[in-house]
Amino acid sequence: MDDRGANIDIVFRNGLKDYEVLPPQDVWGNIQPVIRKKQRPLALLRAAAMFALLVSLSFLAYRFSREIPGRLENPVMAMNPESYAPAPRIIAPVFPDDEITQNQRLYTLSPITGEQMMSPVNTDNITATIQELDGTKESNELIGNTTEKTDFLTLDYSRTGYMNMNEEDALDLPDNTARKEPNRWSISALISPTYQSHFISGENEAVSQAMASEQTVLSYSGGLALSYKINRRLSIQSGLYYSAMGKELTGIAAYSGFEDHFYTKGSPNFTVLTSNGPVYTSNNDIFLTDGLSTDRIQTNYNINVFDPVKESLTYLDNSIHQNFSYLELPVILRYKIVDKALDFNIIGGLSSNLLVNNAVYASSDGSRTTVGATDGLNLLTFSSSLGMGMEYNFSNNLSLNLEPTFRYYINPFNEIPGMKIHPYSFGIFSGISYKF
Repeated sequence: MDDRGANIDIVFRNGLKDYEVLPPQDVWGNIQPVIRKKQRPLALLRAAAMFALLVSLSFLAYRFSREIPGRLENPVMAMNPESYAPAPRIIAPVFPDDEITQNQRLYTLSPITGEQMMSPVNTDNITATIQELDGTKESNELIGNTTEKTDFLTLDYSRTGYMNMNEEDALDLPDNTARKEPNRWSISALISPTYQSHFISGENEAVSQAMASEQTVLSYSGGLALSYKINRRLSIQSGLYYSAMGKELTGIAAYSGFEDHFYTKGSPNFTVLTSNGPVYTSNNDIFLTDGLSTDRIQTNYNINVFDPVKESLTYLDNSIHQNFSYLELPVILRYKIVDKALDFNIIGGLSSNLLVNNAVYASSDGSRTTVGATDGLNLLTFSSSLGMGMEYNFSNNLSLNLEPTFRYYINPFNEIPGMKIHPYSFGIFSGISYKF
């Protein structure tokens, strides 16, 4: 037993010589992720170290590139701001670079009296001119060991001559911040066909019957506009416009030649009731008759008293026309919502309208015959406008404008008992603008 105990290791070695134990199959699959997890922090640390190294090198390179060298390559004169004056003007010599670098000792400038001028020292055919010194001041300490706050002026070398370094030229730097001012003013020529209609409030039976036989005619408006650009988005505009509008009174036949049969004078021969106010005839040669209503024309010469056909009067037309013309002075604000090659603007403002023409006429073969005028029209009316402006820029100065605009008249053209009529219009203004 003792012999076997002494040789127990031999027994184990011989007994376990061919013994093999295989691990479970799933153990190998769990080993690889654990190895990768242990290696990942090492890879992150390497990447972080490389990034820190690159940042440090970049920072050091930037600092070295921005650092001012301790020893100047070119000679520089240290000046105390209190030690110089523009006059008397004296030029001091420029020392070569070798003299300053080799002889590192303190230099002083002896007092200078009078208007003396020293020739500049040429070093390899290079000349330089430095700032003038005050001839009455005592010498100041040179560059090396001064502790006072000084101003350094770098010399500008030239091979051809001297540089003028008086204080005016030294401070006269080019203005690189100058910018071209934008075009704030613009003038526009605009024109538009307009459609007229009205809003009605109240009740008047006679006027309502008259309106049934009235037709709105195509009107127009146009003029010049001057605008000022307050900022990039907002501008204010004014100008002078001319607008014409009117209505056609259908069913009213007009004849000429009535003056030969007219025997009374004073009051108008005919009064026509319209939605814009009564029309009084001023042409005594005109005879009117209504084929639609007996209440629209008021006269002593109705069809029962006088027959224009039997009296051989000249027939002109089966309708008469009301025509009104206004001069408009608008004040409009324009706000740009899109600032591209094709701009979009919101337009809104107020206009004062001055009546300059009030006429009623009959047409025949392209010619007009005056009938009279509409009575009671307001000389001054006010209107508001709202629209959208489209602007296409051909160049920095020239653009094409297209502006659909809605206009509402705040006060009516005429005061009618029991009824208020507020006209409105819609037009598409187009034209060209020039900016300056």
